[in-house]
Amino acid sequence: MMNMNTSHANDANIERTQPPSLLLHGIVFNIIWFLIVIMQWGAAAALVALIWFACTPPRSNTLKLIVSLASIGIIADFTFINANLMVFNDTTINPLWLGVLWVSFARFAFVFLQHWPLPYWQLSLISAISGPFSYFVGHLNQAVIIQLQLLPQAILFVLFWACVLPLALYSWRKFS
Repeated sequence: MMNMNTSHANDANIERTQPPSLLLHGIVFNIIWFLIVIMQWGAAAALVALIWFACTPPRSNTLKLIVSLASIGIIADFTFINANLMVFNDTTINPLWLGVLWVSFARFAFVFLQHWPLPYWQLSLISAISGPFSYFVGHLNQAVIIQLQLLPQAILFVLFWACVLPLALYSWRKFS
């Protein structure tokens, strides 16, 4: 009877990248973010994302995690949109590009977690700052209008984002 170590079985199903790859993935994600949030060139960002996935395709288990995390983010953003916390106009990116941004973020998040599986509290702090800051930069560049007249609305963004990277790490450890 063959005794297979669970961690080795999981290693075969999850993507392992090398440190230079982390830098490459980070650069590509930031290019996509820049194209969408700063330049508001959603089609160009989608093309870069497609090329990124074609050149470095994630393994099936990682792809499932990417889709899961991106889905949670897309649902959250559409909830924010329906609650009028985020408003788009015809001259800016539309919610379709939020999907491209979330899939790209999730792709990078799981590569990042392979190299930096920080404690949950540190990941929570990183995402509680960087996620809302990304929305704020989008607001400054008129890619999205953020309705933040009330402190509870700002707290909602921070609380949501404080859960994003810890959830990604938890799901990566549990399902990969």
